[in-house]
Amino acid sequence: MKNLILLLSSFLIILSSSFATELNYKWKANSFYAFNSIVTDNISTSVMGMNVSDKYITTVDFVLFIQSVDANGLATGRLYLTNFNVRDSKGLIVASLANIPKDAVKSDITVDKKGNFTFTKKVTLVTTPTSNVLVYANATENNAQAGIQTEGEKVDAYAEFDPKTGKLKAGYTLQTIQTTKKVTVNENEQSDELDVLPYDFLQMLVMPEGEIAVNNHYNVKAGMYTVDILVNSMANGIATIGETIATDKSADMFEGSASGETEDGSFNVGSFGDTNQMDLTEEDQEAIEISKSMSPNMDGTLTATFDYTNGMFVGVSGTINTNIETMGMKMTVKSVLTMKKM
Repeated sequence: MKNLILLLSSFLIILSSSFATELNYKWKANSFYAFNSIVTDNISTSVMGMNVSDKYITTVDFVLFIQSVDANGLATGRLYLTNFNVRDSKGLIVASLANIPKDAVKSDITVDKKGNFTFTKKVTLVTTPTSNVLVYANATENNAQAGIQTEGEKVDAYAEFDPKTGKLKAGYTLQTIQTTKKVTVNENEQSDELDVLPYDFLQMLVMPEGEIAVNNHYNVKAGMYTVDILVNSMANGIATIGETIATDKSADMFEGSASGETEDGSFNVGSFGDTNQMDLTEEDQEAIEISKSMSPNMDGTLTATFDYTNGMFVGVSGTINTNIETMGMKMTVKSVLTMKKM
């Protein structure tokens, strides 16, 4: 899941250079937009013969506050976390922030009229044997920098939870977590970093380019990854758009292409990117193959609905499977999400 943001951002850039869209958000200054999301992460990890499996169900309610909107439709504001609950496969609470103050946990954002979000910092939950930590980490170009770089590193944290009970640890209260404080985090091979706000799936709020019509189809390839976009229906002011993600590790990592079918006919941008690898040394080519083998295999389907009459997202749902094999470790994550505007 953590690689989904970069992947989808690449596809959206490619689409943006090829088509023009009429599906725009009509953000309004001094307005609030409430959302609910439920994400189920089924995680299986194998390290040196040791197999660990677990499931995390994350329920999140959050509010998008738009403070201002410029002449180009770029909105500035914040995402506020209003409810947060994580349970494991046994139904035990890993972390919970029920009835938190509405302005306690927040993330500054900008979002344009296409639905492209940009974050300066992001909120993640880092699980460890001794403490589950709600971390506020730096972010660059929609990609969260690793909250934990080295063992025992100090990070900015909103709160810490007892991993056995899910309750706030001593020193924290629901009324006093408006600000972060430095906390030392020690991860091990069983630790996970879970997005608190559904950052990955916010990318699904971005509408495809072009004056869309039913059965419009776009296919975009970027290196090993492919996204198929299909406009399934447009009725009563609601557009329903499906996306299918696939991985082909035999593909050239430096090539891409775009093609599709619209009401104006078919188009084919053809291949783009640097395909000349003749000048690469043997070491460079080996490094590329290693990088390719360590890259995640991703596949899945998502369906988004958009109210194009009122210029607002309605909902998104789907499943993303991520498989990673590297340095003796194998991890499989099946992520299922539903998110809707309230």
